[in-house]
Amino acid sequence: MKSLLIVALCTLIVAFYQNSFEGNNSYNETLKLNKASLFLNYATAFDAYYLANDSANGDVTNKVTLPVWLPKDTTIKMYVNGGYGYVFMPSASGVLSEVMRATDYSALIGFTDSTSIISLAGKKTKPNFIPAGYIVYVR
Repeated sequence: MKSLLIVALCTLIVAFYQNSFEGNNSYNETLKLNKASLFLNYATAFDAYYLANDSANGDVTNKVTLPVWLPKDTTIKMYVNGGYGYVFMPSASGVLSEVMRATDYSALIGFTDSTSIISLAGKKTKPNFIPAGYIVYVR
């Protein structure tokens, strides 16, 4: 009887830890999807600003009007430089792949290394204001 009770207890513990692990995966997946969605919503708001302000230059992060329902994220920056617009944020595990998937693998989305923005369109020289290891939307 004791051995049956011990086996049942061990089974319960294993089931608990397995569910806990699956819960973490689900939570991490939700965070990844939310971050990708947030980035794309910022890019959409930036597009509207960029099209309405053709003389804009420099950091426009605080000038872009975001929808009231969109959470503020201070890690997402928006710049206009040399006629190009940039929305960028630090990369997090799996977020770039979600952004790429959501945009049907747009060539306007890239990732930075120390000198370049690397996208499906190729390499473009990275402006100094964008750090390495960032996800970038180039307009």
